[in-house]
Amino acid sequence: MQVQLSLKKWAAILRGLTVAAIVVLPITIALGLAMALPSMLPATAQADAARGWQLSVAVLVGLLNPAILLWVLNQMRLLFDAYTKGAVLTADNAALIQRIGQGFLALACAPLFIQPVQTVLLTLSNPPGQRSLSIGVESDMVFFALSGGLIIVIGWAMKEASSVAAENRAFV
Repeated sequence: MQVQLSLKKWAAILRGLTVAAIVVLPITIALGLAMALPSMLPATAQADAARGWQLSVAVLVGLLNPAILLWVLNQMRLLFDAYTKGAVLTADNAALIQRIGQGFLALACAPLFIQPVQTVLLTLSNPPGQRSLSIGVESDMVFFALSGGLIIVIGWAMKEASSVAAENRAFV
């Protein structure tokens, strides 16, 4: 009984923090873009019109990571919400855990798409020989990939455990 109360209490706290992150993240991104973009936009309209669209598309591509993160945070919110309601060992929770792991894996893989596209876009108007393509793997990407894989496997294990628990309840 005490474990159940602690689980519900911590799940409620974490749900609140997750909701706060879901609200604060878009606001901070919007404020950051509002403050940074005017200074980054080209001063002369005609000569640098190409750079303006390139910058806009590069910024939009860069929003893929925060979009994935918001989706993962929402999955976490749903999981914490289920825990606060006492639903612990369910197939739905197992699916949520797997989706969280998939989101972490997407967070690991997204920079492999985002970084090359952004570097090509931002150097596209440069003369030949001064354009670039940048691809890199960082330790954060490896960490997110491993964490995502771990969480996916935990979700599979939870799915099996929820099946066994449902089977046991049916026998009683």
